[in-house]
Amino acid sequence: MARIQSVDAFRVLAIAAVIALHTAPHTGPDAVGLRFDTRTLCDQLERFAVPLFFILSGYFWAGRCRDGAGCWTAGLALARRVYLLFVVWSVIYFLVNVAEAAWSADSLATGLRAAARPLPGLPTLLLQGTKVHLWFLPALALAALVSGALLARRMERTLLVLALLLYGVGLAGKAYADTPFGFHTHVNVRNGLCFSLLMFASGVWLRRLGPAPAWRWLGPALALGGLALQLVELAWLHARWGTNMAQDFVVGTYFYGLGVAMLALSDPAPLRFPRLAGLGPLVLGIYASHNLFVDPLAGPDNPMHALPGWDIIVVAVVFVLSLALTGLLARFPLTRRFVA
Repeated sequence: MARIQSVDAFRVLAIAAVIALHTAPHTGPDAVGLRFDTRTLCDQLERFAVPLFFILSGYFWAGRCRDGAGCWTAGLALARRVYLLFVVWSVIYFLVNVAEAAWSADSLATGLRAAARPLPGLPTLLLQGTKVHLWFLPALALAALVSGALLARRMERTLLVLALLLYGVGLAGKAYADTPFGFHTHVNVRNGLCFSLLMFASGVWLRRLGPAPAWRWLGPALALGGLALQLVELAWLHARWGTNMAQDFVVGTYFYGLGVAMLALSDPAPLRFPRLAGLGPLVLGIYASHNLFVDPLAGPDNPMHALPGWDIIVVAVVFVLSLALTGLLARFPLTRRFVA
């Protein structure tokens, strides 16, 4: 299938947004989400990125899901590929932690013990890996497996109902946990199917509907409405229950991401940006590798924080370093499968 330039351009913008989310301060008096300030607003503007990735994944996966058997086969194929990436990058991040600890302690055995000590329990390890951002990969794999299994049996309504119920559970256990209809749990309900299934399945349904010319105006309208709803929800949750506003997903986030995906898929000429789109095939590798550079550059001990505009500079630096590493790994057949 020929690549859609506007989709690749939006993928690059989305990975830049993810890097911005991960380099922003989340602790201390200036942490994101404590008050409705510029940092919190930027944090929420960037929240289209992960829904966009899930929706686009479902959209292009649906092109290989042409009948019942094909859906299950396609689901297995995507899950196998994504989980391989998840395992490889989990091992890489673990080994980096071992190397850092061993360097500090001047002992490999001490480094291994120090790196293994903060590892989560087995369920979280399987759904999140050794670095928190890797949760996206098993969530995508599980969404593909469940969608493939249900669509193979022509259970579209079951898929819709299940996806909506899980999204509701996810909201109740995360952003709405402090409300009377929420709940608190030690399990991070963001991991797994709670949010990924509805977005992935929405990509599948978008594939069946279009793309349509009307998406060029309907997409932006839906995105703006979703963003407005997202901000209203967070302001209400913060004012009424003191909920931190740095939330991954609320109700409006779904519509925000869906609208951006529709706009990207409509492929309007002004949004193609050929040079930016040329980086699209490397976005997966940038996503997987960028946290190698986030910790040393965005950590609280970095004296560069004092530089004016460092919040913006660090995003660009991490993006360029991740892009360079991904480009290097993509040059060799043995490592190409782990970044592209």
